[in-house]
Amino acid sequence: MKTAVDIYKLLPKTNCGTCGMPTCFGFATKVGAHMASISSCPNLSPDAKTALSAELENQQPSRGTVYEQALISLRPKIAALDFAKTAAAFGAELIDPDTLELSFLGDKYRITRERILDKSGGEPVPFISILIYNHLSMPNPPALAGEWITFSSVPASHAKDKAWTGHVEEVIARHFSDNIKGLKQACGRLGGVISTSKGSHDAAYEFLFFPRYPVLLQFYDTIPAEGFPAQCKLLLDKTVDKYLDIESIVLLGEEFAGRMTGKT
Repeated sequence: MKTAVDIYKLLPKTNCGTCGMPTCFGFATKVGAHMASISSCPNLSPDAKTALSAELENQQPSRGTVYEQALISLRPKIAALDFAKTAAAFGAELIDPDTLELSFLGDKYRITRERILDKSGGEPVPFISILIYNHLSMPNPPALAGEWITFSSVPASHAKDKAWTGHVEEVIARHFSDNIKGLKQACGRLGGVISTSKGSHDAAYEFLFFPRYPVLLQFYDTIPAEGFPAQCKLLLDKTVDKYLDIESIVLLGEEFAGRMTGKT
């Protein structure tokens, strides 16, 4: 049975993003969890693609997916946290010594030392829990800088620039091209607040992905007469890499783009 690591070893490791994931390892985890087809990689050698396709077609999905396995490895780290200090550092509410309540993309989640629960009382999909755990695991986050920066200005972001542009900003720009009204409705639905930031943008909204994770969306609509396509910029606080690792920053951006466009 091929694991995500086994699959990754056969991939080109170019992180080209064509498959829809920002990294080859991210794609390998989805293939291993039966959430993506190996044929989505255009750069895989024909022999490797044939061999993997044959084996993966006969491989039965396992309940212990890579995401569930990641949660198992993260839970001890969360269980060991001082919840009072964590609440103060990340803007969460301390319900009791063993329970936090945290806002994530506009929804409330309860975090205990064993699991995460959504507003319905059930556990969210593993992907969401992993992002929340990764956020709360960041050590000693500083006060927000109050200074907006582009994703390319985030330390160690160079390998993910293409993924951020193609899977986050361009997704939003294409979907709302010549549809400012729809963009504003989507921003309002996701808790966006109209921003007073200055500039030539046609719309600007501020969001809180987490209580200490502000994001500024600036949208520039298409100008057909001048041949300019719609553009979207998602700006982040200068301290963003102290609140989430670079891989999770991209995955969170992709989740936001999916919710904005109704694809997730």
